[in-house]
Parts: sequence; structure tokens; C-alpha cells
Amino acid sequence: MTLPATDTWDLKGHQGPKYTVGPYCSNPQCHRIAEHAHHIVRRSQLNGDYPWVELHGAVVGNLTGLCVECHNDITGMVGGHRAAIRWAIADNTFQWCDVLSEGNTIHYHPVGPLEPQPPTPETLAARAPGPQGSEHCPFCGQQQRRRPAAPPVGRRRSNRKTWTVRVPDETVEDGANVLDTLVGEIGVLLGVGGDSGARYYTLVPSMTYCLQDGQRFLDAIRGVGG
Repeated sequence: MTLPATDTWDLKGHQGPKYTVGPYCSNPQCHRIAEHAHHIVRRSQLNGDYPWVELHGAVVGNLTGLCVECHNDITGMVGGHRAAIRWAIADNTFQWCDVLSEGNTIHYHPVGPLEPQPPTPETLAARAPGPQGSEHCPFCGQQQRRRPAAPPVGRRRSNRKTWTVRVPDETVEDGANVLDTLVGEIGVLLGVGGDSGARYYTLVPSMTYCLQDGQRFLDAIRGVGG
């Protein structure tokens, strides 16, 4: 069971729009691929399955991406709770905390803010373009001016090179169409966009995921244990 994100019951669940978590674990000390969408405030505390939550008057996403190991640390599945996600009222952020239990007392030691933070209605609206270059707030529906796309934080623009892949061009299998479809759908999951330049940021984390858990990947494509 997940430890509480706050010590008050001043909580309210919201349905709100869906959003994508990941692609990496939000523990600021972890760089593994996120495999689970974790409810920060547990369902039992909200009396329902809510992807958004209102804490102390602030509405924020209730889902965050975690790798298997960090998810186990949060839920206490293996060896008890080693970590918790706590709400910091001072700056309205979720903080990753190490956990130390002394009898019935739990001590939280902040490590750092989740990376990335779950969205707010404003930040989600900024990345959800509406028709004809406009944007709509996912909660109030108010039209907003679309912000120009920017490169990811810490990633500067660089010279472009092309990397060619030979694909089958046959009646039974149109390789180019297969690749376009797969890369496009994975890009939606990762939230990296659909243009040709974004394909790199779709393929690299996908291949990294396969390498990090190679045996599970091989078993999956071979149908082992299915």
C-alpha cells in the first residue's frame, strides 16, 4: 500500500483528461524506463480511481511513471516501504523521499522533486494543441494561444544526419508503412511528436528499454510464458 502523499484529508479526486507518463522513472535518482503508471494518492484515500487530485486547493495529476524497482519501493511490496512521494505545500510539487521507520513512526527524508512533475491543468493545456494553432484548457475549455514548440530541456539543437534502414517492399509486407505506424504509435506513448526528427527520440529509448531487460524482451517476442 502506498504511503500518504500528505498528512491531511483535504483531498478531492478529479477525472480530468488523460495524459502520458514517462518515458523515464520520475525518481530523480533513477534513469530507468518507466513501466508502471503509479497513483500517487491511492484509490482508497480518494474513494475511486482518479487520474487527477486536488491537494490544499491545487489541482495536479495523480499519475507518475515509475520503473518496477522504484514502484516496489513506493508500495512496500519487497522488504517494506523504502520510499514515498510527498506533496510539498511550499512550492506545490511532489517530492521523492527516502523512508525510515522507527516502530510506528515514519520519517520522510526528501531527496528531490519528481522528474518530471505530474502536469497541472495549465501545463497540460500548453502541450495539448487545439485546431488551427489554438489550445484549450482541459478543465475550463478556454481557448489559449498556442506556444511554439521548444527542444527538450538540456537538449540543444544540433546538425542533422540521416540514418537509412532497408525495409521489405513486397505485397505481403510494406516495411516502410509498418515502421511509420510503429514509430508513430510509440511516439504518442512517449509524447515526443510525430515528425521525422522526433523518430530518433522514439527509437533510442525503445531500444534502450530492450537492452535493459533483454531476456524479458526475447521471451515476449518468442511468446514464452504467454
